[in-house]
Amino acid sequence: MSNISKKQIDALQGIMELELARLVKETQKEMDPELKKSINDIDGGAADVDDEAVADSIVDVDNAMIGLHLNEINDLNLALDRIQKGAYGICVDCSDDVGFNRLSAYPTAKRCIRCQTLHEKTFASEPKSSY
Repeated sequence: MSNISKKQIDALQGIMELELARLVKETQKEMDPELKKSINDIDGGAADVDDEAVADSIVDVDNAMIGLHLNEINDLNLALDRIQKGAYGICVDCSDDVGFNRLSAYPTAKRCIRCQTLHEKTFASEPKSSY
């Protein structure tokens, strides 16, 4: 059982719902083909290899941003779902209280600090040798 009050949960839920709406709107805008300019539109149709490389980089950055937004949207939806199920603020690993301070800083947190630290150590990628 979480030690977080209904009032605290409601406040965090409001913050998450506003952020979710903002991210959905921003992601839809980023994905709108009507708002995207092609390299030909930018330079008047005389693109060279360097211009194409810049355009490819812009597309890659846009796609990365969309991916980040979609991950955040998913995290927010999962946290809001935990609220609906009465499981918000309860660590998914040990069932301890996640804590209001942690949730205030990171409203979508699903683990207590102890379990999150262990999770990160367990699933951290090993440094790769350059040899």
